[in-house]
Amino acid sequence: MTASRFLKEFSRECREYPNRIAYFTSRGGAADSINYGDLDRKSNALAAFLKKEAPQGKPIVVYGHKSPLMLVSFLAAAKAGLPYAPVDVAYPSDRVADILEQIDHPLVLSLADAPFAVDVALANRVLEANDVLAICESGESVSEESWVSGDDIFYLLFTSGSTGRPKGVQMPSRCVDSFMDYFGKLFPVGQDRISFNRVPYTFDVSLFDIVGALSSGYTLFALESECEKSMSASFEALASSGLTTWVSTPSYIEMCLADPSFDAQLLPRLDTIILCGEVFRNTAAVKLIDRFPNARIFNTYGPTETQAVTDIEVTRELAEQLNPLPVGYLNPEVRAVIRDVETGEIVPQGQMGEVYLEGATVSLGYFGRSDLTDAVFSVTTDENGEPIRAYKTGDKGYLDGQGRLYCLGRLDFQVKLNGFRVELGDVEQGLVSLPLVKEAVVLAAEKDGKATHLVAHVQLADPAAEPTFKTGQQIKSELRQILPDYMVPKKIVFHDGFVLNVNGKIDRKALA
Repeated sequence: MTASRFLKEFSRECREYPNRIAYFTSRGGAADSINYGDLDRKSNALAAFLKKEAPQGKPIVVYGHKSPLMLVSFLAAAKAGLPYAPVDVAYPSDRVADILEQIDHPLVLSLADAPFAVDVALANRVLEANDVLAICESGESVSEESWVSGDDIFYLLFTSGSTGRPKGVQMPSRCVDSFMDYFGKLFPVGQDRISFNRVPYTFDVSLFDIVGALSSGYTLFALESECEKSMSASFEALASSGLTTWVSTPSYIEMCLADPSFDAQLLPRLDTIILCGEVFRNTAAVKLIDRFPNARIFNTYGPTETQAVTDIEVTRELAEQLNPLPVGYLNPEVRAVIRDVETGEIVPQGQMGEVYLEGATVSLGYFGRSDLTDAVFSVTTDENGEPIRAYKTGDKGYLDGQGRLYCLGRLDFQVKLNGFRVELGDVEQGLVSLPLVKEAVVLAAEKDGKATHLVAHVQLADPAAEPTFKTGQQIKSELRQILPDYMVPKKIVFHDGFVLNVNGKIDRKALA
Protein backbone atom coordinates (compact mmCIF):
# COMPACT_ATOMS: atom_id res chain seq x y z
CA MET A 1 0.00 0.00 0.00
CA THR A 2 1.34 3.46 -0.93
CA ALA A 3 2.51 5.54 2.02
CA SER A 4 0.59 8.71 2.89
CA ARG A 5 0.70 11.07 -0.09
CA PHE A 6 0.05 13.96 2.27
CA LEU A 7 3.25 13.14 4.17
CA LYS A 8 5.08 12.88 0.84
CA GLU A 9 3.88 16.33 -0.23
CA PHE A 10 4.78 17.77 3.17
CA SER A 11 8.26 16.18 3.01
CA ARG A 12 8.79 17.61 -0.47
CA GLU A 13 8.04 21.11 0.86
CA CYS A 14 10.52 20.50 3.70
CA ARG A 15 13.28 19.54 1.27
CA GLU A 16 12.65 22.43 -1.10
CA TYR A 17 12.03 25.18 1.48
CA PRO A 18 13.63 24.07 4.81
CA ASN A 19 14.01 27.65 6.08
CA ARG A 20 10.43 28.69 5.36
CA ILE A 21 8.40 29.28 8.52
CA ALA A 22 5.79 26.52 8.83
CA TYR A 23 4.05 27.81 11.95
CA PHE A 24 4.08 30.80 14.29
CA THR A 25 1.81 32.24 16.94
CA SER A 26 0.82 35.68 18.17
CA ARG A 27 3.03 35.18 21.23
CA GLY A 28 6.04 35.81 19.01
CA GLY A 29 8.75 33.99 20.97
CA ALA A 30 11.39 31.70 19.50
CA ALA A 31 9.59 28.69 20.98
CA ASP A 32 6.38 29.75 19.25
CA SER A 33 7.53 29.27 15.67
CA ILE A 34 9.12 26.50 13.62
CA ASN A 35 10.40 26.23 10.06
CA TYR A 36 9.74 23.37 7.64
CA GLY A 37 13.18 21.85 8.09
CA ASP A 38 12.88 21.68 11.87
CA LEU A 39 9.28 20.47 11.69
CA ASP A 40 10.42 17.59 9.51
CA ARG A 41 13.53 16.80 11.57
CA LYS A 42 11.80 16.91 14.95
CA SER A 43 8.79 14.92 13.79
CA ASN A 44 11.16 12.27 12.37
CA ALA A 45 13.00 11.96 15.70
CA LEU A 46 9.77 11.77 17.69
CA ALA A 47 8.38 9.23 15.20
CA ALA A 48 11.40 6.97 15.80
CA PHE A 49 10.74 7.13 19.54
CA LEU A 50 7.01 6.45 19.17
CA LYS A 51 7.64 3.50 16.90
CA LYS A 52 9.82 1.89 19.60
CA GLU A 53 8.12 3.02 22.80
CA ALA A 54 4.40 3.64 22.15
CA PRO A 55 1.79 0.85 22.49
CA GLN A 56 1.49 -0.35 18.91
CA GLY A 57 -1.85 0.11 17.20
CA LYS A 58 -3.12 2.59 19.78
CA PRO A 59 -3.63 6.29 19.10
CA ILE A 60 -1.13 8.78 20.54
CA VAL A 61 -3.04 11.29 22.69
CA VAL A 62 -1.71 14.81 22.07
CA TYR A 63 -2.85 17.11 24.87
CA GLY A 64 -2.48 20.86 24.45
CA HIS A 65 -3.74 23.82 22.44
CA LYS A 66 -1.81 25.87 19.88
CA SER A 67 1.95 25.34 19.67
CA PRO A 68 4.58 24.13 17.16
CA LEU A 69 5.03 21.00 19.26
CA MET A 70 1.40 20.01 18.61
CA LEU A 71 2.09 19.86 14.86
CA VAL A 72 5.39 18.04 15.45
CA SER A 73 3.48 15.40 17.45
CA PHE A 74 0.69 14.94 14.89
CA LEU A 75 3.20 14.41 12.08
CA ALA A 76 5.38 12.17 14.24
CA ALA A 77 2.50 9.85 15.04
CA ALA A 78 1.59 9.51 11.34
CA LYS A 79 5.24 8.89 10.42
CA ALA A 80 5.38 6.16 13.08
CA GLY A 81 2.32 4.52 11.54
CA LEU A 82 0.08 5.48 14.45
CA PRO A 83 -3.07 7.64 14.73
CA TYR A 84 -3.01 10.85 16.73
CA ALA A 85 -5.91 11.90 18.96
CA PRO A 86 -5.89 15.63 19.80
CA VAL A 87 -7.33 16.62 23.19
CA ASP A 88 -7.67 20.32 24.01
CA VAL A 89 -6.74 21.84 27.36
CA ALA A 90 -10.23 23.40 27.45
CA TYR A 91 -11.77 19.95 28.02
CA PRO A 92 -12.82 19.19 31.62
CA SER A 93 -10.64 16.56 33.27
CA ASP A 94 -13.54 14.05 33.40
CA ARG A 95 -13.89 14.24 29.63
CA VAL A 96 -10.16 13.76 29.10
CA ALA A 97 -10.23 10.77 31.47
CA ASP A 98 -13.12 9.26 29.51
CA ILE A 99 -11.14 9.50 26.27
CA LEU A 100 -8.12 7.83 27.89
CA GLU A 101 -10.33 5.05 29.21
CA GLN A 102 -11.85 4.45 25.77
CA ILE A 103 -8.43 4.17 24.13
CA ASP A 104 -7.22 2.01 27.07
CA HIS A 105 -3.89 3.30 28.39
CA PRO A 106 -2.47 5.26 25.45
CA LEU A 107 0.82 7.11 25.44
CA VAL A 108 0.09 10.78 26.19
CA LEU A 109 2.14 13.74 24.96
CA SER A 110 1.19 16.52 27.39
CA LEU A 111 2.19 19.77 25.68
CA ALA A 112 0.19 22.28 27.73
CA ASP A 113 1.88 24.97 29.82
CA ALA A 114 0.59 23.34 33.01
CA PRO A 115 1.22 19.70 34.08
CA PHE A 116 -1.21 17.01 32.92
CA ALA A 117 -4.22 17.27 35.24
CA VAL A 118 -5.68 13.78 34.74
CA ASP A 119 -4.89 10.55 36.61
CA VAL A 120 -1.69 9.29 34.96
CA ALA A 121 -2.72 5.72 35.81
CA LEU A 122 -5.15 5.97 32.88
CA ALA A 123 -2.19 6.33 30.49
CA ASN A 124 0.53 3.95 29.42
CA ARG A 125 2.93 6.85 29.90
CA VAL A 126 2.74 10.64 30.07
CA LEU A 127 5.50 12.72 28.50
CA GLU A 128 5.53 16.43 29.32
CA ALA A 129 6.65 19.09 26.82
CA ASN A 130 10.29 19.14 28.01
CA ASP A 131 10.54 15.36 27.58
CA VAL A 132 9.15 15.61 24.06
CA LEU A 133 11.51 18.45 23.14
CA ALA A 134 14.49 16.39 24.27
CA ILE A 135 13.36 13.40 22.19
CA CYS A 136 12.97 15.69 19.16
CA GLU A 137 16.71 16.45 19.31
CA SER A 138 17.80 12.80 19.22
CA GLY A 139 18.63 12.94 15.52
CA GLU A 140 16.86 9.64 14.84
CA SER A 141 14.47 9.08 11.97
CA VAL A 142 12.14 6.60 10.30
CA SER A 143 11.71 5.50 6.69
CA GLU A 144 8.60 5.91 4.55
CA GLU A 145 7.83 2.23 5.17
CA SER A 146 6.79 3.23 8.71
CA TRP A 147 4.30 5.89 7.61
CA VAL A 148 0.53 5.43 7.73
CA SER A 149 -0.99 4.27 4.46
CA GLY A 150 -4.30 3.10 3.00
CA ASP A 151 -6.75 2.13 5.75
CA ASP A 152 -4.27 2.91 8.57
CA ILE A 153 -5.94 5.44 10.87
CA PHE A 154 -4.36 8.87 10.41
CA TYR A 155 -6.25 10.66 13.18
CA LEU A 156 -8.95 10.09 15.78
CA LEU A 157 -11.28 13.01 16.61
CA PHE A 158 -13.53 12.69 19.63
CA THR A 159 -16.92 14.37 19.29
CA SER A 160 -20.04 14.41 21.45
CA GLY A 161 -22.17 11.29 21.49
CA SER A 162 -25.87 10.82 22.15
CA THR A 163 -24.84 8.33 24.83
CA GLY A 164 -23.33 11.18 26.83
CA ARG A 165 -19.78 10.02 26.06
CA PRO A 166 -17.41 11.38 23.42
CA LYS A 167 -17.07 9.09 20.41
CA GLY A 168 -13.89 8.82 18.36
CA VAL A 169 -14.16 9.26 14.59
CA GLN A 170 -11.47 7.19 12.83
CA MET A 171 -10.15 8.76 9.61
CA PRO A 172 -7.81 6.60 7.50
CA SER A 173 -4.78 7.82 5.56
CA ARG A 174 -6.41 7.34 2.14
CA CYS A 175 -9.26 9.68 3.15
CA VAL A 176 -6.76 12.36 4.16
CA ASP A 177 -5.08 12.00 0.75
CA SER A 178 -8.43 12.39 -1.03
CA PHE A 179 -9.23 15.43 1.10
CA MET A 180 -5.85 16.96 0.15
CA ASP A 181 -6.47 16.32 -3.55
CA TYR A 182 -9.85 18.03 -3.43
CA PHE A 183 -9.34 20.98 -1.10
CA GLY A 184 -5.76 21.71 -2.04
CA LYS A 185 -7.19 23.69 -4.95
CA LEU A 186 -8.61 26.27 -2.51
CA PHE A 187 -5.07 27.21 -1.41
CA PRO A 188 -3.48 29.42 -4.10
CA VAL A 189 0.13 28.62 -4.94
CA GLY A 190 2.70 31.20 -3.83
CA GLN A 191 6.01 31.79 -2.06
CA ASP A 192 4.71 33.83 0.86
CA ARG A 193 1.31 32.36 1.70
CA ILE A 194 0.04 32.54 5.30
CA SER A 195 -3.08 30.69 6.52
CA PHE A 196 -5.07 31.41 9.69
CA ASN A 197 -4.79 28.43 12.03
CA ARG A 198 -7.82 29.53 14.08
CA VAL A 199 -9.79 26.31 14.61
CA PRO A 200 -8.96 24.02 17.58
CA TYR A 201 -7.27 20.78 16.56
CA THR A 202 -10.12 18.80 18.12
CA PHE A 203 -12.46 20.19 15.42
CA ASP A 204 -12.29 18.67 11.93
CA VAL A 205 -12.15 22.09 10.21
CA SER A 206 -8.55 22.29 11.49
CA LEU A 207 -7.65 19.73 8.81
CA PHE A 208 -7.92 22.47 6.18
CA ASP A 209 -4.84 24.05 7.77
CA ILE A 210 -2.90 20.89 8.49
CA VAL A 211 -3.59 19.01 5.26
CA GLY A 212 -4.44 21.71 2.73
CA ALA A 213 -1.90 24.32 3.79
CA LEU A 214 1.13 22.29 4.92
CA SER A 215 1.07 20.18 1.75
CA SER A 216 1.21 23.46 -0.24
CA GLY A 217 4.11 25.06 1.63
CA TYR A 218 2.02 27.56 3.57
CA THR A 219 2.92 29.23 6.84
CA LEU A 220 0.30 28.71 9.55
CA PHE A 221 -0.51 31.54 11.96
CA ALA A 222 -2.34 30.97 15.27
CA LEU A 223 -3.64 33.19 18.04
CA GLU A 224 -2.44 31.98 21.44
CA SER A 225 -4.98 31.66 24.24
CA GLU A 226 -4.48 35.01 25.98
CA CYS A 227 -4.64 36.91 22.71
CA GLU A 228 -7.92 35.19 21.78
CA LYS A 229 -9.59 36.56 24.92
CA SER A 230 -9.45 40.11 23.57
CA MET A 231 -10.84 41.09 20.19
CA SER A 232 -8.63 44.19 20.03
CA ALA A 233 -5.53 42.08 20.80
CA SER A 234 -6.65 39.55 18.18
CA PHE A 235 -7.08 42.26 15.55
CA GLU A 236 -3.67 43.72 16.38
CA ALA A 237 -2.06 40.30 15.96
CA LEU A 238 -3.98 39.61 12.74
CA ALA A 239 -2.94 42.96 11.29
CA SER A 240 0.75 42.12 11.73
CA SER A 241 0.43 38.49 10.59
CA GLY A 242 0.53 39.03 6.82
CA LEU A 243 -2.47 36.70 6.46
CA THR A 244 -3.41 35.65 2.90
CA THR A 245 -5.87 32.79 3.62
CA TRP A 246 -8.60 32.64 6.25
CA VAL A 247 -10.08 29.40 7.59
CA SER A 248 -12.78 29.49 10.30
CA THR A 249 -16.42 28.88 11.10
CA PRO A 250 -18.99 31.43 9.90
CA SER A 251 -19.72 32.35 13.54
CA TYR A 252 -16.17 33.48 14.21
CA ILE A 253 -15.95 35.64 11.13
CA GLU A 254 -19.40 37.11 11.90
CA MET A 255 -18.09 38.06 15.34
CA CYS A 256 -15.16 39.80 13.65
CA LEU A 257 -17.48 41.56 11.20
CA ALA A 258 -19.31 43.15 14.13
CA ASP A 259 -16.29 45.47 14.38
CA PRO A 260 -16.21 48.01 11.50
CA SER A 261 -12.40 47.87 11.45
CA PHE A 262 -12.44 44.26 10.26
CA ASP A 263 -11.86 44.87 6.57
CA ALA A 264 -9.29 44.82 3.77
CA GLN A 265 -7.40 47.69 5.37
CA LEU A 266 -6.76 45.52 8.44
CA LEU A 267 -5.83 42.47 6.30
CA PRO A 268 -4.59 43.90 2.97
CA ARG A 269 -3.11 40.58 1.73
CA LEU A 270 -6.19 38.46 2.45
CA ASP A 271 -7.41 37.00 -0.85
CA THR A 272 -9.01 33.67 0.16
CA ILE A 273 -11.67 33.01 2.82
CA ILE A 274 -12.76 29.42 3.55
CA LEU A 275 -15.71 28.85 5.88
CA CYS A 276 -16.98 25.54 7.23
CA GLY A 277 -18.70 23.92 10.19
CA GLU A 278 -22.14 25.55 10.25
CA VAL A 279 -24.67 27.65 8.30
CA PHE A 280 -23.17 30.60 6.40
CA ARG A 281 -25.88 33.25 6.26
CA ASN A 282 -26.54 35.49 3.26
CA THR A 283 -26.37 38.69 5.31
CA ALA A 284 -22.91 37.75 6.55
CA ALA A 285 -21.82 36.82 3.01
CA VAL A 286 -22.83 40.22 1.59
CA LYS A 287 -21.11 42.05 4.43
CA LEU A 288 -17.96 40.00 3.91
CA ILE A 289 -17.96 40.72 0.17
CA ASP A 290 -18.31 44.45 0.92
CA ARG A 291 -15.43 44.41 3.42
CA PHE A 292 -13.09 42.24 1.31
CA PRO A 293 -14.00 42.99 -2.33
CA ASN A 294 -10.84 41.36 -3.73
CA ALA A 295 -11.09 38.11 -1.76
CA ARG A 296 -12.59 34.84 -2.98
CA ILE A 297 -15.05 33.47 -0.43
CA PHE A 298 -15.82 29.74 -0.23
CA ASN A 299 -18.65 28.01 1.59
CA THR A 300 -17.91 24.35 2.39
CA TYR A 301 -19.57 21.44 4.17
CA GLY A 302 -18.81 18.03 5.59
CA PRO A 303 -19.43 16.14 8.85
CA THR A 304 -16.50 14.98 10.98
CA GLU A 305 -17.27 11.46 9.74
CA THR A 306 -16.53 12.38 6.11
CA GLN A 307 -14.30 15.47 6.26
CA ALA A 308 -15.44 18.42 4.15
CA VAL A 309 -16.92 17.18 0.86
CA THR A 310 -18.37 20.26 -0.90
CA ASP A 311 -17.34 23.78 -1.84
CA ILE A 312 -18.74 26.74 -3.71
CA GLU A 313 -17.46 30.27 -4.29
CA VAL A 314 -19.93 32.73 -2.81
CA THR A 315 -20.21 35.73 -5.12
CA ARG A 316 -22.44 38.75 -4.63
CA GLU A 317 -24.79 37.38 -7.28
CA LEU A 318 -25.07 34.03 -5.47
CA ALA A 319 -25.61 35.69 -2.08
CA GLU A 320 -28.36 37.92 -3.44
CA GLN A 321 -30.18 35.31 -5.53
CA LEU A 322 -30.08 32.11 -3.42
CA ASN A 323 -31.28 32.02 0.16
CA PRO A 324 -30.26 29.81 1.88
CA LEU A 325 -26.82 29.52 0.34
CA PRO A 326 -25.88 26.13 -1.10
CA VAL A 327 -23.00 24.37 0.63
CA GLY A 328 -21.61 23.56 -2.77
CA TYR A 329 -20.56 21.09 -5.41
CA LEU A 330 -19.33 17.68 -4.31
CA ASN A 331 -15.83 16.28 -4.29
CA PRO A 332 -15.75 14.13 -7.50
CA GLU A 333 -14.85 11.13 -5.31
CA VAL A 334 -17.94 11.59 -3.12
CA ARG A 335 -21.64 11.54 -3.93
CA ALA A 336 -24.63 12.76 -1.95
CA VAL A 337 -27.82 10.74 -1.92
CA ILE A 338 -31.02 12.25 -0.48
CA ARG A 339 -33.34 9.71 1.11
CA ASP A 340 -36.81 9.90 2.59
CA VAL A 341 -36.49 10.14 6.36
CA GLU A 342 -39.18 7.53 7.01
CA THR A 343 -38.77 5.01 4.17
CA GLY A 344 -35.10 5.40 3.26
CA GLU A 345 -36.05 5.61 -0.42
CA ILE A 346 -34.16 8.01 -2.69
CA VAL A 347 -36.25 11.16 -3.25
CA PRO A 348 -36.55 13.17 -6.50
CA GLN A 349 -34.16 16.01 -7.24
CA GLY A 350 -35.02 19.15 -5.28
CA GLN A 351 -36.99 17.30 -2.61
CA MET A 352 -35.94 17.55 1.02
CA GLY A 353 -34.69 14.47 2.84
CA GLU A 354 -31.79 13.08 4.83
CA VAL A 355 -28.32 13.49 3.36
CA TYR A 356 -26.27 10.31 2.89
CA LEU A 357 -22.64 10.70 1.80
CA GLU A 358 -20.85 7.95 -0.08
CA GLY A 359 -17.29 7.65 -1.33
CA ALA A 360 -13.60 8.20 -0.77
CA THR A 361 -13.57 10.32 2.39
CA VAL A 362 -16.09 8.41 4.52
CA SER A 363 -14.65 7.38 7.90
CA LEU A 364 -14.08 3.80 9.02
CA GLY A 365 -16.46 4.44 11.93
CA TYR A 366 -16.20 5.06 15.65
CA PHE A 367 -13.28 3.80 17.71
CA GLY A 368 -14.29 0.77 19.78
CA ARG A 369 -18.01 1.40 19.16
CA SER A 370 -19.29 -1.09 16.60
CA ASP A 371 -22.86 -0.44 17.80
CA LEU A 372 -22.68 3.27 16.91
CA THR A 373 -20.77 2.51 13.72
CA ASP A 374 -23.35 0.00 12.46
CA ALA A 375 -26.16 2.49 13.11
CA VAL A 376 -24.91 5.13 10.65
CA PHE A 377 -22.21 3.56 8.44
CA SER A 378 -22.75 1.03 5.68
CA VAL A 379 -21.20 -0.29 2.47
CA THR A 380 -22.83 0.32 -0.90
CA THR A 381 -21.56 0.24 -4.49
CA ASP A 382 -20.44 2.90 -6.93
CA GLU A 383 -21.45 3.19 -10.61
CA ASN A 384 -18.89 0.49 -11.48
CA GLY A 385 -20.23 -1.92 -8.88
CA GLU A 386 -17.22 -1.39 -6.60
CA PRO A 387 -17.87 -1.30 -2.84
CA ILE A 388 -17.76 2.15 -1.20
CA ARG A 389 -18.51 3.35 2.32
CA ALA A 390 -21.62 5.38 3.09
CA TYR A 391 -22.55 7.61 6.04
CA LYS A 392 -26.05 8.52 7.23
CA THR A 393 -25.45 12.14 8.25
CA GLY A 394 -28.63 13.04 10.12
CA ASP A 395 -28.60 16.33 8.17
CA LYS A 396 -31.62 17.47 6.17
CA GLY A 397 -31.01 18.81 2.71
CA TYR A 398 -31.53 18.50 -1.03
CA LEU A 399 -29.69 18.63 -4.37
CA ASP A 400 -30.65 21.18 -7.03
CA GLY A 401 -30.55 20.78 -10.81
CA GLN A 402 -26.94 21.96 -10.99
CA GLY A 403 -25.71 19.34 -8.57
CA ARG A 404 -25.35 21.78 -5.69
CA LEU A 405 -26.03 20.46 -2.20
CA TYR A 406 -28.10 22.43 0.30
CA CYS A 407 -27.89 21.56 4.00
CA LEU A 408 -30.67 22.92 6.22
CA GLY A 409 -29.80 21.67 9.69
CA ARG A 410 -30.10 18.55 11.79
CA LEU A 411 -32.89 15.99 11.80
CA ASP A 412 -32.24 14.90 15.36
CA PHE A 413 -31.34 16.61 18.62
CA GLN A 414 -27.82 17.37 17.51
CA VAL A 415 -27.02 21.01 16.76
CA LYS A 416 -24.11 23.05 15.47
CA LEU A 417 -23.32 25.86 17.90
CA ASN A 418 -20.50 28.31 17.14
CA GLY A 419 -18.90 25.67 14.95
CA PHE A 420 -19.07 22.91 17.57
CA ARG A 421 -21.29 19.89 17.24
CA VAL A 422 -23.40 19.48 20.39
CA GLU A 423 -25.68 16.60 21.30
CA LEU A 424 -28.51 18.07 23.37
CA GLY A 425 -28.79 14.73 25.17
CA ASP A 426 -25.16 15.08 26.24
CA VAL A 427 -25.97 18.42 27.94
CA GLU A 428 -29.14 17.01 29.48
CA GLN A 429 -27.22 14.12 31.00
CA GLY A 430 -24.76 16.59 32.46
CA LEU A 431 -27.57 18.61 34.02
CA VAL A 432 -29.41 15.69 35.59
CA SER A 433 -26.13 14.47 37.10
CA LEU A 434 -26.09 17.61 39.28
CA PRO A 435 -27.57 17.38 42.82
CA LEU A 436 -29.77 20.43 42.21
CA VAL A 437 -31.48 19.05 39.10
CA LYS A 438 -34.23 16.43 38.91
CA GLU A 439 -35.06 16.66 35.20
CA ALA A 440 -33.83 18.73 32.27
CA VAL A 441 -34.61 19.34 28.62
CA VAL A 442 -32.18 21.33 26.48
CA LEU A 443 -33.26 23.11 23.32
CA ALA A 444 -31.42 25.31 20.87
CA ALA A 445 -32.64 28.85 20.32
CA GLU A 446 -32.43 29.78 16.64
CA LYS A 447 -32.30 32.86 14.48
CA ASP A 448 -32.54 32.63 10.68
CA GLY A 449 -32.32 28.85 10.92
CA LYS A 450 -29.06 28.92 12.87
CA ALA A 451 -28.56 27.87 16.51
CA THR A 452 -27.53 30.91 18.56
CA HIS A 453 -27.47 29.49 22.11
CA LEU A 454 -28.79 26.70 24.32
CA VAL A 455 -31.79 26.99 26.66
CA ALA A 456 -32.11 24.54 29.54
CA HIS A 457 -35.57 23.80 30.92
CA VAL A 458 -34.99 22.53 34.44
CA GLN A 459 -37.01 20.90 37.19
CA LEU A 460 -35.25 21.25 40.55
CA ALA A 461 -34.62 18.20 42.72
CA ASP A 462 -35.91 19.96 45.84
CA PRO A 463 -39.51 21.20 45.33
CA ALA A 464 -38.95 23.76 48.08
CA ALA A 465 -35.86 25.23 46.43
CA GLU A 466 -36.13 28.76 45.10
CA PRO A 467 -35.84 28.98 41.29
CA THR A 468 -33.75 32.17 41.42
CA PHE A 469 -31.10 33.74 39.19
CA LYS A 470 -28.51 32.68 41.78
CA THR A 471 -29.67 29.06 41.51
CA GLY A 472 -29.32 29.22 37.75
CA GLN A 473 -25.78 30.58 38.07
CA GLN A 474 -24.89 27.79 40.48
CA ILE A 475 -26.16 25.16 38.03
CA LYS A 476 -24.09 26.70 35.22
CA SER A 477 -21.00 26.80 37.43
CA GLU A 478 -21.34 23.13 38.39
CA LEU A 479 -22.05 22.13 34.78
CA ARG A 480 -18.77 23.75 33.67
CA GLN A 481 -16.93 21.25 35.83
CA ILE A 482 -18.10 18.37 33.62
CA LEU A 483 -18.77 19.92 30.20
CA PRO A 484 -16.88 22.35 27.92
CA ASP A 485 -18.02 25.99 28.05
CA TYR A 486 -19.61 25.84 24.61
CA MET A 487 -22.04 23.16 25.90
CA VAL A 488 -23.23 25.18 28.91
CA PRO A 489 -26.72 26.70 28.27
CA LYS A 490 -26.90 30.47 28.13
CA LYS A 491 -30.39 30.55 29.64
CA ILE A 492 -32.05 28.40 32.32
CA VAL A 493 -35.86 28.27 32.63
CA PHE A 494 -37.34 26.66 35.73
CA HIS A 495 -40.47 24.46 35.70
CA ASP A 496 -42.53 22.78 38.39
CA GLY A 497 -43.03 19.85 35.99
CA PHE A 498 -43.09 18.98 32.28
CA VAL A 499 -46.03 18.31 29.97
CA LEU A 500 -45.97 14.81 28.42
CA ASN A 501 -46.98 13.92 24.88
CA VAL A 502 -49.11 10.95 23.84
CA ASN A 503 -46.07 8.68 23.94
CA GLY A 504 -45.41 9.52 27.57
CA LYS A 505 -42.34 11.54 26.72
CA ILE A 506 -41.62 15.15 27.63
CA ASP A 507 -43.27 17.37 25.04
CA ARG A 508 -40.29 19.22 23.60
CA LYS A 509 -42.42 21.06 21.06
CA ALA A 510 -44.54 22.49 23.84
CA LEU A 511 -41.42 23.74 25.63
CA ALA A 512 -40.08 25.27 22.43
